[in-house]
Amino acid sequence: MTLAQSGIVPAWIDRSADPCTDFYAFACGGFLKTATIPPDRSSWGAIEIVVKDSEDFLHKVLDDAAAAAPGDPTTDKLGTYYAACMDEPAIERAGIAPIQPLLDAVAKVVDARTAAAAVIALHVDSVFAMFNISPQQDFGDATQVIASLDQARLGLPDREYYFEPAGRMANVRADYLAHLRRLFQLLGQREPQAKASAAEALRVETTIAKLQQDKVVRRDPHAIYHRVDRGGLEGIAPGFPWGEYLKAQGIPGVTAISVNAPAYYTAIAQLLSTERPAALRSYLTSVVLRNRANLLGKAWIEEAFTMRKVLRGEKELPPRWRRCFNRVDDDLGELLGQSYVKARFSGQAKASATELTRSVLATMRSELDRLPWMDDATRDAAKRKLDKMAYLVGYPDQWRAYDFAISRSDYAGNVRTATRWELARQLAKIGKPVDRFEWYVTPPTVNAYYEPTLNELALPAGQLQPPFFSQAFHPAVNFGSTGGGTIGHEMTHGFDDEGSQFDASGNLREWWTKPTRDKFAEATQCVVDQYASYEAIPGVKLNGKLTAGENIADNGGVKLAYQAYQTWKARQRTPPPAVVEGYTDDQLYFMAYAQSWCDKRTPESLETLARSNPHSPPMWRVNGVMVNQPGFGPAFRCTAGAPMNPGKQCSVW
Repeated sequence: MTLAQSGIVPAWIDRSADPCTDFYAFACGGFLKTATIPPDRSSWGAIEIVVKDSEDFLHKVLDDAAAAAPGDPTTDKLGTYYAACMDEPAIERAGIAPIQPLLDAVAKVVDARTAAAAVIALHVDSVFAMFNISPQQDFGDATQVIASLDQARLGLPDREYYFEPAGRMANVRADYLAHLRRLFQLLGQREPQAKASAAEALRVETTIAKLQQDKVVRRDPHAIYHRVDRGGLEGIAPGFPWGEYLKAQGIPGVTAISVNAPAYYTAIAQLLSTERPAALRSYLTSVVLRNRANLLGKAWIEEAFTMRKVLRGEKELPPRWRRCFNRVDDDLGELLGQSYVKARFSGQAKASATELTRSVLATMRSELDRLPWMDDATRDAAKRKLDKMAYLVGYPDQWRAYDFAISRSDYAGNVRTATRWELARQLAKIGKPVDRFEWYVTPPTVNAYYEPTLNELALPAGQLQPPFFSQAFHPAVNFGSTGGGTIGHEMTHGFDDEGSQFDASGNLREWWTKPTRDKFAEATQCVVDQYASYEAIPGVKLNGKLTAGENIADNGGVKLAYQAYQTWKARQRTPPPAVVEGYTDDQLYFMAYAQSWCDKRTPESLETLARSNPHSPPMWRVNGVMVNQPGFGPAFRCTAGAPMNPGKQCSVW
């Protein structure tokens, strides 16, 4: 077996780098020196390579579907949706007609009543201003689905972007203001009016940002779950017509409701009644334009792209076909995913990934007995949670049916139909039994997730591809990349600072004893402090509290899968090769994990990541993890005190 056959990419290694000094430079230095970020992307690495491979394959699927003769229901729907998106002349001819009904609703705002009516009209089309609505598994009773109201996304990545008086975020805010002005100009406003409208929109949006919870607060499930129900909702925000709102959403009889923060809705209702109607019109118009610009003509799309340049450092707009592919994946994902699964994911691959999942889960269960900070009562409950943890692998057992009609000549209309259908499908879950087998991502997705309210992890087929996973790879590579970086990572989320607050059934309750919780907090603080010392780019450090859960999962996942590999290897009658081209299998394990994070990013995207994302930048997802791995130092024979073997290690899992 050669190094390449084992699953390691030889060209990505920089053999001149000392793995004990900078393991990321060693495992990925060759890649970082030679890789070029495509101008239409903000990063390029292992993940993006797999994503592009999926995109290229499905691009052909969609092209073929659009050109095929009518007759096959699946091909017809995919081809029709994609062809409508690709028909740029028709989109140009439509002008702003697709968003005119939303703009007309906003134009009627003259008081609190009409402002609320405009918000309702926007929400019906999933243009969520101020707050949004969705189904939620009840944190207090995981067997029930209730309605959830939550703060809506802002135009900038995080609320802090609205407040920093100077520096990079102030510059971004200025770019955003100019962007809003140009959107209003595209709508037909002259320069002075557009400038005033943009300023008013940003002022109102800044007021809303001040009212919202920050990302660190929102990591605490107790902070975002408040069962107020229908009567309580009308009590905390009496000025808003909640009966009309729920009726418009097609759920007039719903009474079981949670909100992220009661005071937020009190303040939003007050804002609608006290803010000047003209300012509310400017703000709501800006929300429509930001949300729907990509459904319009070239000038609108190019203007929307200006903020991606600022925030992500992308140089060129992605090709039309890729944007249309993403829209099809969003709106008809399980229909599109069937072709991907058939071609790229065999039944044997699913069986192998399932076996790997069971190996890591079994190791985590046995490792619970060795955790020094967990007492016996909590340990027993943790084992019950692991025993009840479910996992979805590859793709759904039953494919979703998209029973709505679409047109080959009305792209924006198709999106409106699809988004309305999906919102209705989601809200129809309220009051019904929980579906434990529904997937939250599509099969080609290159990612994975753990859902604490279901106590369930999902591994899509897209994630189970080379260079992350292959039945032909050396087992150490599969254990290191997929076992540690994906399976162990997601599994550990069930016991991080957030997931540990949900029990085996998915209920939000304290199932840890106080001594265990206190010791866990001490162990977590070590991780928080460690990562808070790292820089994403010069002068911008990571937020140790925001990234704590993901960092705990990275560290714990790699440690657990390493032990799982040792256990698995000891049980094999014919062990895998112990050495491949001079590298031991233990070294291959850590190299595989590191190479799964080989990634070159623009400075803009690194800064945005550090300021708003719970994941650490790729370099620290490797080096920050290796310094805490008991098996890493011996594997690479690092001397005590070396940068990658510092002696003191943070250990949670």
